[in-house]
Amino acid sequence: MPNRSGIKDFFWRHSAGIAFLVMVCFVGFLAYVGYTYAVITKKFDSSRRWDLPSRIYSDATPIVPGMTIPRALLEPKLNHVGYHETNVRIANPGEYRYAGGTLEIYLQNFEYPDIEFRALPVAIEMDGGGTVHAIRRLDDGVTLRGIRIEPELITSIYNNEMEDRLPVSIDAVPKVVSEAIIATEDKNFYHHQGISIRGTLGALVTDIRNKNISHGGSTLTQQLIKNFYLNPERSWGRKAHEALMAVLLEARYSKSQILEAYLNEIYLGQNGAVQISGVEQASQVYFGKHVTYLTLPEAATLAGIIRSPNVLSPLSHPDRAKGRRDTVLQLMKEQGYINDTDYEQAVASPLATARFPKMSRSAPFFVDLVLKQLKETYPETQLRTEGLRVFTTLDTIMQRSAEQSLDSGIDALNKHYPYLRNSPTPLEGVVLTIQPGTGYVKALVGGRSYSKTQFNRAIQARRQPGSLFKPFVYATAMDPARGQQAFTAATVLDDSPISVKSGNAVWTPQNYDLKYHGQVSVREALAHSYNIPAVRAAMNAGVPNVIKTAATIGIESHLEPYPSVSLGSFEVTPLEIAYAYSAFANLGVKAEPISILAVSTREGKLLESREVKMKRVAPASVCYVMNDILKDVFNYGTASVKAHALGFTRPFAGKTGTTSSYRDAWFIGYSPRILSLVWLGFDDGHSVRLAGGDACVPIWTTNMNRVGGMIADVDWKRPEDVVERQIDPLSGMLATPYCPQTKNEIFVAGTEPASVCPLHAGSGEPSPFWRDNAEPAQTDAQGGLLLNPAQQNRPSPQQQQKQKEHGIRKLLRAIFGGQ
Repeated sequence: MPNRSGIKDFFWRHSAGIAFLVMVCFVGFLAYVGYTYAVITKKFDSSRRWDLPSRIYSDATPIVPGMTIPRALLEPKLNHVGYHETNVRIANPGEYRYAGGTLEIYLQNFEYPDIEFRALPVAIEMDGGGTVHAIRRLDDGVTLRGIRIEPELITSIYNNEMEDRLPVSIDAVPKVVSEAIIATEDKNFYHHQGISIRGTLGALVTDIRNKNISHGGSTLTQQLIKNFYLNPERSWGRKAHEALMAVLLEARYSKSQILEAYLNEIYLGQNGAVQISGVEQASQVYFGKHVTYLTLPEAATLAGIIRSPNVLSPLSHPDRAKGRRDTVLQLMKEQGYINDTDYEQAVASPLATARFPKMSRSAPFFVDLVLKQLKETYPETQLRTEGLRVFTTLDTIMQRSAEQSLDSGIDALNKHYPYLRNSPTPLEGVVLTIQPGTGYVKALVGGRSYSKTQFNRAIQARRQPGSLFKPFVYATAMDPARGQQAFTAATVLDDSPISVKSGNAVWTPQNYDLKYHGQVSVREALAHSYNIPAVRAAMNAGVPNVIKTAATIGIESHLEPYPSVSLGSFEVTPLEIAYAYSAFANLGVKAEPISILAVSTREGKLLESREVKMKRVAPASVCYVMNDILKDVFNYGTASVKAHALGFTRPFAGKTGTTSSYRDAWFIGYSPRILSLVWLGFDDGHSVRLAGGDACVPIWTTNMNRVGGMIADVDWKRPEDVVERQIDPLSGMLATPYCPQTKNEIFVAGTEPASVCPLHAGSGEPSPFWRDNAEPAQTDAQGGLLLNPAQQNRPSPQQQQKQKEHGIRKLLRAIFGGQ
């Protein structure tokens, strides 16, 4: 009794203090609850619940009648943008099927900076080779001029957490997905207020028994709290805080709002180094479709992997994933979400996954170019957290074809030439495809394996272009501003030994085949890539003038005025030389390189769009003649054997390139609509021991055979100041009735030959006049052999008069039989 009395006395004496303490604790608890409530609502109500990575998209893919796009190229594109094949008539956006010679596609909605793609079912009539003959709407049969497949996500710019998600509303998630997740993770979700008393007590008993904190007894709401607000710490204090937050969240928001947040927050595995978060992102990675179109078995698979995403991944562990899927289906049946028939059909179905799984980063070398340009305008924090949408020029069909062509081409070379595969460093390569008329980069492969080395050879490697530079030499020599000294395609050059003094040294260039070919025309010399005629042309035009022309057209690298510059003995990047060639392809107008089309916010507000910038850098007439000459590279020149063997017969122009000691092999081929470059070499610079025609042309041709059908065969339109004449190919002069061989040749107006051929008499034999009146060859200041006037197609006035008189006499004798 005394003890009880003492206790009562204590409380009585200190009642005011105890009451105050209780009040303080109560107020503190209320403050704690209020603060917690504020934290919950502030983040949950935010328009930016998550830091979202900026997303980089490809260009849209047009499909129009007349183009050829094989199924093997089109299907990966469709799958990567969320389309899936069906065996029945298409009924929903994102579905496609092949029905005989018709491809039916239900186009999806997509917001592009300058246009909104609307869902639309279409039928594309194609033949067996993939050539499109007609496109019509499926609903009313109206013929369409063309369609566009929406841009493809090629990569995202992540923050340090490397987390990727595509938030979706609860309305976009099919009921079967929500039911599968609830049945698996929290069957009482709609009946509790944030926590499960029974589950929590059971977990507490287990933890006490095991003397650790390993069981959560977590509801779906608690899982959301743990992932969205808290850290992974395991303690009873944190569990109590989690429970309070779950109750407050349930008190403030509806079950639908909580479920939507959970579906967007939940961790669902890895895609390489990137975390897959949310059901939409997981659906696209695992099944190649939007979550809206998941089937019952796919929904069960998705719900099943939540417990252990990496162990139960359907891509890496299909057997485990299928077993877990069937368990989820059993739970759904037991809880009344599906009936016995649905269950049996779903369990009997095979595990379905994406046919073309998405990589966390496609076209990595192209992405590096885009990121370099983006960081010049946007802070890195903005790129990593604000979800910007970046639309680029990339054509993913061309990109995949370029990657495959380079890989298979190098593999074939390694197999055929053992010394290549036994090299201490691997053979590397570049494939670069651009659109000459716009400057758009359509495909860029900067090496064989980005995971092994991020060195982007397309934009960082500086290599000698070798014979790729010769067209710039001849373009200088053909400049009509040179008047009567201007070269033409018919100008005859002397391919014989030459020595050129440069400083204190004497340079003696040789041809690739170590042979001399005598008198050859500019057309033949360029088609066969003879070195000595190119040197003579450079010396005639003036090396400083050659350098000036190259710089004007687009060679930005510094060039020294040495004679060897005519054979490409300096360094450029592949991107640089490709865009310089684009001036030829675009008849003298050069477009600046463009890889980014537009940037918008995640809500669609346009931040910038980049316009095509073009500049005339060379006469259209000279470029037209140059392109006509370079067509012969395919017809009979250095690319003809390999290109023809692979069945390439399209009207393209091209040029091979090989450097001294075979350190670099090149090929550029182009038309008015497309230009593609291939480079092969070793990073350490040792010899490939192969010429561009042998090493690069097969890779280029394989790639172009795949994607060339996507580009219409359009030839260059002849400028008005380009004329055609019939000439004698030996002299380069106007043909006479006595010339045994004649051909039609094109000339820039004002540079065409004005005199008849002096070589042949009526019998077709060499004329005595030519033998008796030929002038001695001229040499330059260094003693190098140049051209005599007749070989330049420019006889002196006295010669022209003698030629005329001689020709008239021969003609009169032929007509009247005179002596």
